[in-house]
Parts: sequence; C-alpha cells; structure tokens
Amino acid sequence: MPAAQYAGFFHVDHILARQHGGETHLSNLALACMHCNRRKGPNIAGSDPETAEIVRLFDPRRDIWADHFEWYGPDLIGRTSIGRVTIQVLAINEPDFRAARAALRNEAVAEWD
Repeated sequence: MPAAQYAGFFHVDHILARQHGGETHLSNLALACMHCNRRKGPNIAGSDPETAEIVRLFDPRRDIWADHFEWYGPDLIGRTSIGRVTIQVLAINEPDFRAARAALRNEAVAEWD
C-alpha cells in the first residue's frame, strides 16, 4: 500500500529533532504514529525506570527490534534499558493501546479458530 494512504495515521518524524541539529533528510526521517510522535517530541533519550540512568531511545535504523523488545500478551516489554526507556517515553503500554492490542489479538485468534 502506498505511504500516501497512511497520511492520516502517521507523521513524518525527525529522528534527531531540528532543534538539536537534525536535518530534514531521508536518513533522519521516519514514519511514526501520531501518538508516539507527540510523546517523543524532541526527545532522543529518557530515564530508565529500573536504573534512573539517562539512555537513548530505540533507533530503528541501527537497532534490532528483538534485541530490545518482546511481547507479553498485549504488553510490550523492554528487554534492555533502550527498550524500557522507549516504552516509557512513547507511553506504548497506556491502557487504551493495551486494550486495542488485546482486541486485535483476540480477533486474530478467533479468525484462526
């Protein structure tokens, strides 16, 4: 499906915000859902909820998703400090998102039965 069809669902995000010197260049742009992009804002790091250390966010261009995240039912779990910080900053496990993922998962399971 062409990216233009997703225009209402995604924002073009500067991975490194312009205010921090990030350029509007393809290598610094990514599609992000509106919720995540609003939560991320200009952040490139956050405080790890387990260690309180400042840690960079997950970078989809250089990090491997499975190294940092895993699913536990509808919850996304951070396997590393990068994963935990990204989940926290982006509020990925907010109740509404968990409920939507659970409903989609239940629908998919019912469809396979």
